[in-house]
Amino acid sequence: MLNLQSLKVKVFQTDIAPMVLSLSMFETIKGNVRGTMTVLDNINFMDTFIDSHHAPLKIEFGYQAYFWQNEFYIDGIENMEIKKSGKQYTVHFIANTTLMNQIVKINNAYSGRGDQIIKNIFKEACDCRLLIDTKANTTGKYIVPNLSAREAISQVLGACYDENSSGMFLYQRVCEEGITRLTSLHDMAANKYYERSLIGTVVYQTVYKLRAAMAGASDSDDGIDPQSQIGTTPGFVVNEYNMNYIEKLSLGAYGKKITNFKIDETKEVKFPPAETTEITETTFPLSKDLYDNGETSIFGDVCTPEASFAVNQKFTVYNQRLTAPNVVAVPGLGCGHAINIESGGSNLSGTKTDTNYIVSSITHKFTMTDGDHQYSQDIGLISK
Repeated sequence: MLNLQSLKVKVFQTDIAPMVLSLSMFETIKGNVRGTMTVLDNINFMDTFIDSHHAPLKIEFGYQAYFWQNEFYIDGIENMEIKKSGKQYTVHFIANTTLMNQIVKINNAYSGRGDQIIKNIFKEACDCRLLIDTKANTTGKYIVPNLSAREAISQVLGACYDENSSGMFLYQRVCEEGITRLTSLHDMAANKYYERSLIGTVVYQTVYKLRAAMAGASDSDDGIDPQSQIGTTPGFVVNEYNMNYIEKLSLGAYGKKITNFKIDETKEVKFPPAETTEITETTFPLSKDLYDNGETSIFGDVCTPEASFAVNQKFTVYNQRLTAPNVVAVPGLGCGHAINIESGGSNLSGTKTDTNYIVSSITHKFTMTDGDHQYSQDIGLISK
């Protein structure tokens, strides 16, 4: 593993990085950044600065000529060991966006595309940046009945899909310092993360490839450039390959034959399956006359084949899951990027799981070794 150039962990502007034995920040396409850190406290820092009211937290770190900072809020302490020489405990923290979206109540009405409604609710709940990578293909009106912003956004997000009938995700990356993104799976698959190389005066770029490390190789080996170890892992783990396939099939995860009863129109519409199976489902969509001026509910399309396909896609995309543990950290890589892998290439280690993947999660791990903090990543991948 490679060392960080710098690490600061500030609680009320006091840097406690020398007390931090290990620190992890977790990002996923399913939500906001969160994390934990293990602290060796020999100065009674917890009682002085954290105590019952908890505290804001800022983490700054430099790696491979890059520098990032993220702001969090301490969300609890557990597993405290108390000795005469001091304490050791685990601190949990969450993104400020998570904090605001959970405590702010929304009681308002919104109209427009699904992504526009999410943006307006988000803006009302917190003063944080939201980037819309994908426009929703669903439109309508949503009257929020005094729900938390988190619940309201989750409901709209579940009904949204893009023009390719691809489900959408709201998430954060550590390397984007608190920015929240709204992106569909289709656009994630197209969002390739590139590795750039300079040959002579020409810059070449190729899709980044995670690689299995050479057996026995280490940063200190003679003749091995430590920089060349970036992006390597001791080995890949296939967490799931079409597990519980029969159960998913019976639930209609691979397609449904929908009979849609429009009660207010006394009309029955039968939709053929949009995918590979014909599991039958009867649906009752919302009335088109809920609101004035011809407006319809944002949830009025949840019974259509397109909506069903989007929901199924978000479910079945996790059928093939891969983990690259203890990767020599790749600077700037984040969830929602598309990359390739190379598990070995021989007739023994090569596998049909060697394909294109979307980064679904990253655990950024900082571990103190001999006074320095080393940086590695556990990278979760899903098949595109």
